Amino acid sequence: MHARACSRACFYHLRRIRQVRPFLDEPATRQLVQAFVTSRLDYCNALFANSTVAVRQRLQRIQNSAARLIRAQPAYTRSAPLLQSLHWLPVDKRIVYKLCVLMFDVNYGSAPAYLAELCNVCTDERLRSTSRGDFLIPRTRTRTADSAFVVAGPSAWNVLPPDLRAITTKTNFCNRLKTHLFSN
Repeated sequence: MHARACSRACFYHLRRIRQVRPFLDEPATRQLVQAFVTSRLDYCNALFANSTVAVRQRLQRIQNSAARLIRAQPAYTRSAPLLQSLHWLPVDKRIVYKLCVLMFDVNYGSAPAYLAELCNVCTDERLRSTSRGDFLIPRTRTRTADSAFVVAGPSAWNVLPPDLRAITTKTNFCNRLKTHLFSN
């Protein structure tokens, strides 16, 4: 439901920006797209973790259209090179990025208490995940439950390489995480 409403609103704004695009330069277009489209894509996008392929494709089409609009490219142009030139992560990787940044805050104690209470570090000495600093992932039975932060956040964090999880400053972590996600 949220994805459909987001898609409708984003395409509305993209059509309006496309009407004035001939009168704008690229930085101004990029700023408008950021204000009206990308901000909507990023709002609550962690809720789309483990969502269906159709939902993620719907959101990816919005981002692809926005990239083509900024670069003034026709509709049939491949979007992957445009996203790279704009330094934008694809939607599914944006979701992982947001979850990992929230988990960084949880891991280093700068997250709000309500998030920190949801995530527990594995403390069972018999498990290898204890020495790696993994978080416990509760078992669920539905896809909706898999999208909850208590499951999606620790899942995204546990997949990260140990050298990336060992970074202690948030700025360095965010930069290295983007590089890691771009390369995968």
